Amino acid sequence: MTALAGRLRQASEARGIAILRIALVPVALLSVSAEEAARTTGAFPWVMAGFAVYAAVSLVASLVREAGRRATTAQALADLVFAALLVYTSGGPRSALIYIFYVLPIAAALRLSPSLTAAWSGLAIVAFLAVAVPHPETSLPGDWDLLVGDSLALAWVSGAAVMLSALVGLRQRELAELAGTRRALVQQALDAEATERRRLAEQLHDHALQNVLLARQEVADVARGVPGAEQRLRTALDETDRQLRHEVFQMHPLALEQAGLTAVLDDLAGAAARRGGFAAQVTVDPAVEPGRAADLLVSSARELLANAATHARASRVTVDVAAAGDAVELRVRDDGRGIPAGRLQSAVMDRHIGIAALTERLRAAGGDIHISSSPGHGTSATVRVPAGA
Repeated sequence: MTALAGRLRQASEARGIAILRIALVPVALLSVSAEEAARTTGAFPWVMAGFAVYAAVSLVASLVREAGRRATTAQALADLVFAALLVYTSGGPRSALIYIFYVLPIAAALRLSPSLTAAWSGLAIVAFLAVAVPHPETSLPGDWDLLVGDSLALAWVSGAAVMLSALVGLRQRELAELAGTRRALVQQALDAEATERRRLAEQLHDHALQNVLLARQEVADVARGVPGAEQRLRTALDETDRQLRHEVFQMHPLALEQAGLTAVLDDLAGAAARRGGFAAQVTVDPAVEPGRAADLLVSSARELLANAATHARASRVTVDVAAAGDAVELRVRDDGRGIPAGRLQSAVMDRHIGIAALTERLRAAGGDIHISSSPGHGTSATVRVPAGA
């Protein structure tokens, strides 16, 4: 999570807790008014007024500026002190405001780690006992069952708050990881587009354009009757035609529409085989009708073959496409060195996120990918895509 996002989250939490303080004022007044007046002391209105002022000031402060760590700690201590004073002045263990102590662990869970939430919850239990045990309304040993029951209830709420804190922390870490992955995917997409543009420009300039210039020269030589010029002209034009067709072929879905899935996979496998130095075999079930899923199948095959060419050090790679119910399965297997344990999980952190990007595309389309591998025993990747994806 970025520092800005963290500050925004903390500010939002501070405002939420400040609103809860304000809301507690009328709730507390209504709760106490329903109790016997004899249970409240003369100090209760003053404590209630002080808490109302404190709640209003903290709300304004949360709207005006971001609270630092010291201010947050001071507010937490003030909450604990006011909770103790309100309960003590409104009846002690029989006060209608005893639920305030339950709010403290929950508020801590939203802002603190599980360990700090547990410590703060323990402090709330101690504060409750410190208020309830010496209170004039407490009659010992007759009220031990009341004190124990309330303490156990507060301990139960505290345990739930610790679990809540752990879940909140886990969710925040997951969101941070997702945000980091998303930034990496966006950057990879931008880099891939720039790389492809550069590659296409280099291919056209260094090969096709040079052959066109050569053909232009040969046309002049043919006109002057230079021996062999006509054959060289045809060779240059044929090579230009081959190069342009190859580049156009790479730009599916045009290649898919014109040549079909088998031809595109054959071309991808052949190019990967030349780079990786392995033998490639492509098998496509004639009964397969990939439909709109063909684009995802080609993207998946390109990524998996590129990985095999770069990392596998294989001698043989097979690409199989077959129907699987209402879906289409693509399986790419190699007999290379395999993937070390944990390597796929750490790939994103190392900015090798081709498989991660492919996985997200497949999931978005309702498909999935399963990769099985072990060092020295090759790799098998199975992609399953709904036929209508």
